[in-house]
Amino acid sequence: MKKDLTPSETQLPRYRWLADIIRDTIDRGLLTDNQALPPERELAEHYEVSRDTVRKALRYMEERGIIYSDHGRGTFVSPAIVRGTTRFIDSFSQDTGNRGGVPGQRIISIENIGASMAIATLLNIESGTPLVRVRRVRLIDDIPVGVHDAHLVLPRGSRLTRSQIERSGSLYKLLTAQYGFDPAEAVENLCAGAADADDAQWLDVPVAAPLLICERITLSDRRQPIEYCLMKYVSSYRYRTRIARHSDGTR
Repeated sequence: MKKDLTPSETQLPRYRWLADIIRDTIDRGLLTDNQALPPERELAEHYEVSRDTVRKALRYMEERGIIYSDHGRGTFVSPAIVRGTTRFIDSFSQDTGNRGGVPGQRIISIENIGASMAIATLLNIESGTPLVRVRRVRLIDDIPVGVHDAHLVLPRGSRLTRSQIERSGSLYKLLTAQYGFDPAEAVENLCAGAADADDAQWLDVPVAAPLLICERITLSDRRQPIEYCLMKYVSSYRYRTRIARHSDGTR
């Protein structure tokens, strides 16, 4: 395994920094399916972190299906088929890259607005609270596949510009670097819908074409809502997930 940026350079919690490095090592094929990870002690010494940080990183990765534990034997890399169908709170760019595609975006609008009553209720904030709204068409290999309409809870006075987002390539990476944005968990609702006139224009589909609708509320590491995003995808977009049996064995 290779060392990477330090936690201070990435502005991530130490366990997240370590988890990202191990995951990158797996993605690059340096650790393969069902291969054992080094013991906690070795990881702690190699990356100069505490054993507690290692445990938190491994737990974070196991919760996301990247690795699995076998009691008495150790911790292992999950098979690619499992890693590829697990939902992460990744940026669209990272998720698309993991699928082998080239991510892209067309920014529709960026604006500072006050939270509507409906959005305020979802984000557990007061109506009128300042939010940053970013609407984008998402591309895979230059083909439009979705529209993201994000309402972000950022420090008061925060502003994002088109050039900042375009240069970063990933809104989540930009927000992490600039504002310490740290998505830890999300709740999503899925349903079917039909394209309205704007959707049809942005996605190059007929009006009333079927769309996959996903509403996501993203929570910080302190479990405070920090984003509401309405995502609409064309029918060809594949939304994959992993389902695991509850740990107590009931079903």
